[in-house]
This record gives sequence, structure tokens and C-alpha cells, in this order.
Amino acid sequence: MELIVTAEEVARRLGLPVPLADEVRQRVETAVEDAQETLVAHLGRPLLPVQYTESGIRASTSGWILSHAPVITVISAVPDATSLPTPSFGTPTYTVTYIAGIDASTDPETAPLRLWVRATACHHPLLADAPLRQRRIASASVEGQSVTYDTAAEPPVLLAPPDLATTDRWRLRGRRVYQDPVRPNPPGLTVPGGP
Repeated sequence: MELIVTAEEVARRLGLPVPLADEVRQRVETAVEDAQETLVAHLGRPLLPVQYTESGIRASTSGWILSHAPVITVISAVPDATSLPTPSFGTPTYTVTYIAGIDASTDPETAPLRLWVRATACHHPLLADAPLRQRRIASASVEGQSVTYDTAAEPPVLLAPPDLATTDRWRLRGRRVYQDPVRPNPPGLTVPGGP
């Protein structure tokens, strides 16, 4: 998986020394991958542009009417062999190959997506031993052998991940989550078309 945030960016925010050791790099990259997969699942679309091919597409005066947006570039448009331009059947159809989607790794408008991935990766359990996530000692006594920690055992507020709803601007519209009922209907209640 191509990451939209580098391991070094996350490591700097956690106070880890850069360049990263292989074991630390693997843990940080796993945290970034988990955060990125969560964001992809929420948005219902990939975070990087993807190449698509669609058949049976007709050209219009405003361009191609394609299923995926935003279209970055059209790679090729080849006339379909079964579609010949005749007066009785209208315009011919094409097989269009194009690249579409958001580019969350470089587009300045998608900076909030990168921020969400970085902040969420910083809170991953694999990175709990990072210097900025360690609990701070508020007081210690030698003879009584007691240690009092700061009440904030989590990272500072600056590292707190933003709410996932802040990324809804890029979420596919009309995307709903539906789960089939797991238990039968109560006695006396019937649902049309149901068991």
C-alpha cells in the first residue's frame, strides 16, 4: 500500500529519532497503514488516483460521462467494435481508459486527510512507547518509594486525532451502511418480502 504520510513525519511528532531503525520504521508504517485503511473505509474511495476502464461510453458536448470523479486525465478512448456511427443508432460508443480520484498525498486541498492520518497513527497502540506518549513524572519521593505521574497519560492535545467526521467533505455521497437483521422478527410481526 502506498502511504500518503511518511513514517518520518509521524516519528518526528512522537519524538522518535530520525533516521528510523528498521523495527521502528515497520511499527510506524503499520500504524500509518491502519489509519489510512480506516480513512479509506470511511470515505468509500481510495486516497490515491486509480486507473479505470469503462466500455459503452458515449461522447457528449461537455466531455465524457464517466462513473468515477474527479477525472484527472483520459488516457485513451477507443471506439467499440460493435458500435458504428449510423444515423439510426446515434453516436458511437467508446471504451475509455482514464485516471480518477483524489490525490491525498500531494494535493494541497487534501491536507486535512493527511493530518487525520498522521494524528491517528500517533495514537496507535504500537507506538505507545514513543517519547512524547510516555507518562510524565509529577513528583517522586525516595524514602516513601512513591511516584506520582502527570494526570495526562495520553499525548498532548496537539496530537489528538481529529474527529473522523472532519473528513466527510471527501466521502462519497449517498454511501450508507446497512446491516441485515441478525435475529428473526418477533412473533406476530411480519415484514413484506421477509421470511
